[in-house]
Amino acid sequence: MMFILILAGSAIYELPYLRYNYYDVLKEALKLNNTELGTLMSVYGFIAMLCYFPGGWLADRISSRKLISFSLVATGLIGFYFGTFPGYHMQLAIHVGWAVTTTLTFWAALIKGTRQLGDRSEQGRLFGILEGGRGLLPTLYGFLFLALFNRLGASVFGLRWLIFRYAGLAVLAGVFTWFLFNDDKSNGPSNPVLKDIGKVVRIPGVWLIALIIFSSYIQYTAQSYLTPYLTEIFGASVSLAAALGLIRTYVLAIGGGPVGGFVADKIGSSVQVLLGAFALIIVSLIAFLLIPGDPKFLWAGLLAMVLLALSVFVTRGIYFAAIDEISIPMEYTGAAVGFASLIGFMPEAFIYTLFGNWMDANPGIAGYKIMFTFMTVFSVIGFMASGILLRKIKKDQHKNQTPAESL
Repeated sequence: MMFILILAGSAIYELPYLRYNYYDVLKEALKLNNTELGTLMSVYGFIAMLCYFPGGWLADRISSRKLISFSLVATGLIGFYFGTFPGYHMQLAIHVGWAVTTTLTFWAALIKGTRQLGDRSEQGRLFGILEGGRGLLPTLYGFLFLALFNRLGASVFGLRWLIFRYAGLAVLAGVFTWFLFNDDKSNGPSNPVLKDIGKVVRIPGVWLIALIIFSSYIQYTAQSYLTPYLTEIFGASVSLAAALGLIRTYVLAIGGGPVGGFVADKIGSSVQVLLGAFALIIVSLIAFLLIPGDPKFLWAGLLAMVLLALSVFVTRGIYFAAIDEISIPMEYTGAAVGFASLIGFMPEAFIYTLFGNWMDANPGIAGYKIMFTFMTVFSVIGFMASGILLRKIKKDQHKNQTPAESL
């Protein structure tokens, strides 16, 4: 069951986030500048943002098997068309379609399906394994596809065939999910969507989790710009940058997600681990701000990148595990995930256009320094939100103790 969720959660996002590892050649293939490519992702992010809460409502009423299967097949079919490199307006339409299939019908269903696999004592490791598996599996097929891309000349032609293979993988994952994943049985009551919103918005912990996700997601989205950072500032080759991108995006997730999850279960608090992870993110970003823009300091940039990516994947692996710590009923999991995701993933609606504008308006290392400063501010906010949530959980636990438990 977990393998199916890992496969689904990996395959569906390869196409929308292809620029993470193939930024330069994708920009060439689509004939776009940094701002236009950023706009594509901002359109994707904006539509996805609108889909998160209704997607949670759907996940509480329609089985995960049906939603996940449909999402994967639809994403793959759209991907085959994307591989023909249509005009800019069709590229925008494609990203709108992907926003629907990867968010409205998929995201909350994936999170709810994961939560249902275990009790409260297992939530950290379940979400950590999901995040780690979503790192391991794409690493295996990612390096295989990268070898094919290089064999085809590391060119636009090679990118087209790479896209076709990722599209086929998504369709195949959808078929596997339909036949191998069991339907969940704990769908919630048929309340109107606004009634569910009213329930979750009155829970302060949900708002804090949303802010934690918001802060973490800024760090995650910004990592796609580390690939051009390595090529432009440190002179790394396109192939080397793509390989480092795969390591950053997937290999480090193998360690960050599961380790964070197992530590969270061991100490009994995912929020404590979040607090420590944000502290390490702050350290890595300060390092980026201090590293000179000189190729001989490539090693320092790589060390900072590893620390940043590892810490970010720790947060990604466990921030939804915190939902169980604030005692959200299972039947409202989708609603809580949808609302927290609506707020938390909001950066996707603007961050790529913002960063793209900064890169175009401030060529060279100056644009990256502005980006790292912005990231640092929000990593501090994430650290503070984690501390406030931890204090609230401890206060609530103390308040709920019986006299016998207090002795």
